Amino acid sequence: MSEKTFHETTSSNGTFIGAGGNEAFTFPTLRKIFNLLETRGWFIQTDQRILKDYAILAKDHWEGKKGDLQFKAKRYPSGIELEFFQEVNTKNSNGGKYDFDKLKMMPYLIRCQFLVELKHIKNLLLEEGFEDTTKPNYKYAIDKVMFRIKDCWHYEEGKELPEYEISSYNSKDKDGKQLRNGDIKYFRDHKGRLRRGTIYHNINNMWWVVLNKFEFTNEASFYFFDLDSEENRVRKLVKKSGYHKPLARLIFDADKTKQVQRKAKEIGKQGRLDKANEMLKYLFKIGWTSRWFSFELKSNGRLGLLEIESKAWGVHRVHEKPAKLSLYGRTLPMSSTESYWVKSLREYVVHSKRSITDWFCEDRNGQGSDAHYWPEVRKLAWEIGVLAS
Repeated sequence: MSEKTFHETTSSNGTFIGAGGNEAFTFPTLRKIFNLLETRGWFIQTDQRILKDYAILAKDHWEGKKGDLQFKAKRYPSGIELEFFQEVNTKNSNGGKYDFDKLKMMPYLIRCQFLVELKHIKNLLLEEGFEDTTKPNYKYAIDKVMFRIKDCWHYEEGKELPEYEISSYNSKDKDGKQLRNGDIKYFRDHKGRLRRGTIYHNINNMWWVVLNKFEFTNEASFYFFDLDSEENRVRKLVKKSGYHKPLARLIFDADKTKQVQRKAKEIGKQGRLDKANEMLKYLFKIGWTSRWFSFELKSNGRLGLLEIESKAWGVHRVHEKPAKLSLYGRTLPMSSTESYWVKSLREYVVHSKRSITDWFCEDRNGQGSDAHYWPEVRKLAWEIGVLAS
C-alpha cells in the first residue's frame, strides 16, 4: 500500500474526505486543495471559533463557504481532513456540523454541489500520487456483511461458509446449541421484541445478523435461540423494570417528608440505628450488597459496624460471631457500592442526615437486571427518613 493514501465517507452518516501520510507532502497538498476550491468560488479562512477559543491551534484549522455549502478542515502530523455540511436543513441544535446524517439531510441541490466539489478534490489527490483506499458503499445488507467479514484482519478463506469450524465457546446460543454460518436464529431487541435473521460469525462471540434486504446488526452468540419453548415464542418479553411500577412515579409529599424527618430526630440514635439495620438487611436480601451489615452502638456511645453474613466472591459464609469492621476511614473494607450505602446510613444514624443522593431519589437507574427493586428501596429509604428531598 502506498504511503500516500486518502479515503472518503459519503454514506448517509458522513461527508468526510481525509488523506494520510507524512506532513512533508500532506500539508502542501492541503494548500493545493484550498487553491483549487478558491478558484471554484469558495471563501476560505482560519476557523474563527478555534481562533477565538483556542488561538494556539488556529494555524491548523480552517473553514470554507460557498453558497449554502460549508466545510471545516484541519491538518495534523499524520494527515489532513475536510468535512462538509450545510445549515439549511438540520436536526442538531448546535448546527449542521454536528448532525449524524449530513449527506442524507442535505437538500438535493446542495448535495449535488457537494458531490461535484468532492470529485474535484479526489481528482487532485490522485494527480498528487495518493491512493484511494475508500471502502465500497454497498446497497444490500448481505453484501455489507460479507465485506466486513472479509475485510477483518482475522479473516481466513472460507470463513463465511456454513461448514467453517468456529470455536465452540464462541458459537453456542443461549440454550447451548451450536451456531453455524447461514443459520436462521431468533433474538430480542432492546425492548424485548422478537426478531430473526440469518447469522454469520464476526469475531470472538459476536455474530452479524442479516435482518432483511437492507438491514443488519451485530449480536452476541448467547442472545440467539430457536422457537422451541414457550418463553422463546413470546412475541415481546418485557423484563422487570423500576419504571413499570407505580412506586417509581411516587412523588413524596413535602409536608409528610418533614414529618418523617422530624420523627427520625425524635426516635434518637438507637431508633435510627434499628431502621438503618432494616435497610441493610433488605439490601442484602435482594442482592444489592454481598454482605449483611449491621450497625451497633458501642459502650462509649460511638457507632460500630458488624458483618453477620457474607456471599462475597461467591463464598457463602455465616459468622458464628459477627465480625467487626472499620466504619471510619478513607476507604471501607467493602465494594464502593456497599460503602455508599453504609456511609449514607451511618450519617443518618449519627446526625439524622437525609443523605441518599438526588439521583437515587429521582430513580434514574430504572433499567437493569434488578431495577425492579429500586421503587421499593426508594420508598423504604423515604419512610425511615434518609431520602434526599
